[in-house]
Amino acid sequence: MAKVLMPIAHGFEEVEALTVVDLLRRAEIEVVMAGLQPGPITGAHSICIIPETTIDSVSAAAFDMLVVPGGQPGTDNLNADSRIHNLLKDFSARDKWIAAICAAPSILADAGLLHGKRATCYPTYRDRLNGAIYEDKPVVCDGSIITSQGVGTVISFGLELTVRLSGRHASDAVAKAILSPPYTSSPAIWNQRLFNSTIQALVGALELKDSYLQGHARRVTEFSLSIGSKLNLAQDELRDLYLGAILHDIGKIGTEEDVLNKPESLNRREAALVREHPIKGTLFIVGIEELSHIVPVILHHHEHWDGSGYPERLKGDQIPLHARIVAVADAYDAMISNRSYRDGLDKDAALLELVKKKGTQFEPFMVDVFIECLNDSPFEMKDFSYYFQN
Repeated sequence: MAKVLMPIAHGFEEVEALTVVDLLRRAEIEVVMAGLQPGPITGAHSICIIPETTIDSVSAAAFDMLVVPGGQPGTDNLNADSRIHNLLKDFSARDKWIAAICAAPSILADAGLLHGKRATCYPTYRDRLNGAIYEDKPVVCDGSIITSQGVGTVISFGLELTVRLSGRHASDAVAKAILSPPYTSSPAIWNQRLFNSTIQALVGALELKDSYLQGHARRVTEFSLSIGSKLNLAQDELRDLYLGAILHDIGKIGTEEDVLNKPESLNRREAALVREHPIKGTLFIVGIEELSHIVPVILHHHEHWDGSGYPERLKGDQIPLHARIVAVADAYDAMISNRSYRDGLDKDAALLELVKKKGTQFEPFMVDVFIECLNDSPFEMKDFSYYFQN
């Protein structure tokens, strides 16, 4: 049985805390509420509860997820306690789920957990997310971080936590029991196969322009999904990773063909044009609602772990998780592929280059995971339409 820890301080938002506890327990997930000190704790609207334990009596090792409710002054009280920050960092170091709602994502930001990650919060707190990529959505998931906007989004938030801990079937069962459908796109306006066919057409248009890119997007996608699978990303995360990987080079549609296919080394002007493709790709899709959330992958897949990449010179964990994954997959496929100006490397030589650039161009852990993926049986790609099922 999954086990969740919820820290509670005076002034917490009762609806956000108790609704999440109720939904998770309906899914037979154990939830432990822990106060900053022993005894009753009063919420922002004068509802009093008695937590099962205190923060001093718990550790990250015993739990699968940490959920932080919002409310004021509850959020500020939690944020001012160093034990909460230590607990958050411990959960993060163990790569366990961390969730926060309303004002509480600002605590995650102050603990240094949101740099370069997609996140949401109560709108008036968006300026306190410290380097996060704010999204105006009810629930936002990025890697092991889940955030939500507030009281009005708490059921969607709680059901999403249930998905992560017990799977979609358990979440749907809870939603049905409380007469609330899961938070999904409406099938009346969401045609999965048509949407995916459009994606494939865009990639096909790019490959027609640059013959050396033929098959590149699909191979990068397969490598990326192999890494995502090894990291145990949830199905909707794999879907988003698929979208970011398959469209990572879409901005090259706006790059001159003679530059893309030049057989000699590029001059400074031409190199600058090629380096514009992440920005062009971002501009290409940023206005498409169903794709706007993958902008960070397209924009940042050429950032380097040491901060020497482009376009924003992000460093380390500032680089979004999916962009870090695609960066390794993209570089490997580029090295083993023939290009207009050189022949491709063999597998061993390409892997040696990846290893040489651990800690500089690539996240060391991601390189290690990718090598494990290549040594295992290849990732078996599902029909792409799988990633657009409700």
